[in-house]
Amino acid sequence: MAPQEPAASAVVRTFDSAGTVGETIASLRRQDVPVEVVVVDSGSTDGTLDLVRDLADVVVELPPGTFTYGGSLNTGASRASAPVHLALSSHCVLPRPDWVSIAVGHVRAGAAAVVGLPVDGERRPLAGPFTADHRYVLQHQHWGFSNHASAWSAEVWQRHRFDEQLSATEDKEWTWRALADSGPLVVDPRLVVPGDHRRSAGVRAYHRRLVKEITAIQHLRPLPPFGAGRAAREWTRRVPADPFLSQARRFGRTRLVEVHARWLAGRTGGGAR
Repeated sequence: MAPQEPAASAVVRTFDSAGTVGETIASLRRQDVPVEVVVVDSGSTDGTLDLVRDLADVVVELPPGTFTYGGSLNTGASRASAPVHLALSSHCVLPRPDWVSIAVGHVRAGAAAVVGLPVDGERRPLAGPFTADHRYVLQHQHWGFSNHASAWSAEVWQRHRFDEQLSATEDKEWTWRALADSGPLVVDPRLVVPGDHRRSAGVRAYHRRLVKEITAIQHLRPLPPFGAGRAAREWTRRVPADPFLSQARRFGRTRLVEVHARWLAGRTGGGAR
């Protein structure tokens, strides 16, 4: 029997991911539809390449020092063969065996992109799939599409590739452009994939990443002022109002790290008053 054509191609970006990428790919192989696995590696030296050569369908090696988030996604997508592309962080695991088939179903129904989130742009809990058009995404530009676990139409990507110059936020910036002449973003709470890897590298790494992401958005689109007074208020709120802050416990270390990163990025981008 001839092998089935993949329903989707998953781009998995790796760098020294030997401790986690095996389970990431295993979760793709456990799906109820066939998935092509395309690994894009950015100079691993910990055995990641030896591991993924046995597990992936395609392995692409980028020269060390050339990595950007958008560039690695474009490289992987250019080697993908399926009409639906996925991005999955090498530190993440798909939580259910029908994750890919649900995402593919949304794209086949007309979505340009798909992501799993528990809330809409107003932070209201979602009970089912939510459709966000281009205008809605622009109105809630700090919420939405995230390439730690997402899907998009290959045809839309051919017209709108990820920006390879951005140091971060290539995912959200892509929706600001791509949805203008394409289908909507579908947000499905069934497709939530925990992104705890953002904090697992430690407090300093999490803080640096937040500053980089927020500063990148600040350079693309001006952010509301976030001075010392607002930082103090957000530190004490039970549920923060600023979209860059998670619902981490108030007065806790994570809330402090997030508030400081938001304040520092605001000063760097000229938005603190």
